[in-house]
Amino acid sequence: MTGVITHAKRKTSIGLEYPSVTEELMEDFEYYIKDPKVKAIVLQVDSPGGALTSCEEALKYLQDLKAKYPKPIVASFRGMAASGGYYMSMIADKIYANESTLTGSIGVISQFLNVSDLMDKYGVKMYTIKSGRNKDSLSPFREPREDELAYWQDMTYEFVAQFTNVVEQARGDKIKGNREDIFDGRVFSGKKALEVGLIDAIGTLQDAIKDAAKLGGIEGEDPYIIKKPQPKDNLLNMIFSGISENIKPKSSLPIPYEEIINTKYIGVPMYIYIPNYIGEN
Repeated sequence: MTGVITHAKRKTSIGLEYPSVTEELMEDFEYYIKDPKVKAIVLQVDSPGGALTSCEEALKYLQDLKAKYPKPIVASFRGMAASGGYYMSMIADKIYANESTLTGSIGVISQFLNVSDLMDKYGVKMYTIKSGRNKDSLSPFREPREDELAYWQDMTYEFVAQFTNVVEQARGDKIKGNREDIFDGRVFSGKKALEVGLIDAIGTLQDAIKDAAKLGGIEGEDPYIIKKPQPKDNLLNMIFSGISENIKPKSSLPIPYEEIINTKYIGVPMYIYIPNYIGEN
C-alpha cells in the first residue's frame, strides 16, 4: 500500500492508466487471502493516508475477507504509515515499523482556499445564486461565517470518532498513555509509536516476514514468498510508467500535495498527513 489512498485511477504522463492504490490493494488482498497455499500475509505500508471513503470501504472489504478466510496478517511500515495509512493497517494482527517510520497522525483534516481578500484588492466580484444559505458553504469567494466553520468542525469530530473507534477495536488494550495526546493528529517516530502501543515491534520487512511465517505455522525453513502474476496489460503499463516517469518534467509541488491536487481533494475531509515543508520529498 504505497501512496495516497483514493479510488482515483493512476495515469502515467503518456496517458496509460493503471489501478488506484485502493483497487490494487483490494484485488491483491483478495487474491492472496483466498489462495490455499498462502499461510500468512505481510502488508507493506508506505502511505500518508487519503480519502475517508476510500479508507473506510477498503478496510471493511479487507475485514470481511479476513473473517471469511482467517489468516495471520503482519503489517510492515516503511517510511510513513500515517493517518489513513495507519487506519488501513488495523487489519493487521501485528505491526512492525522502523525506528524512523513516521507513524500515527490519527485525525482528520480539511483545507480550503479563500481568495476573497485578493478579489477585493483587484475589484473582482463573484455573484452566487443559491437555494439555501449553506449551499456555497466555505466558498473561496467570500469570508466563511462562524456558524459554518463550527458545522464543519463538528463534522470533523464525527469523522475522527470513526477513526479512533477503529483503532480502539484493533489496539485498545495495547495503547499506553494519554489518548488525548495519542489521538490528537501528531505523528510519532517508530520508536515512540512502540512506547505508546501504536505498533508491536521495531523491525524490518524481513523481520515481519519471519514473524508472519511463524504465525502461519511455517517452521524449520525459510518462507516462500508468493507473488501474484501480473496480467500482460498491467505489465505493459508498469514498463511504460517507468519510462514515462524518466521523461516527465519534475513538479515543484512536494508529494503528497501534487497527488491531492491532481485527485481534486482540496476542501474534502481526509485521513491524511500533510507535512508542512517546501521542496521535493
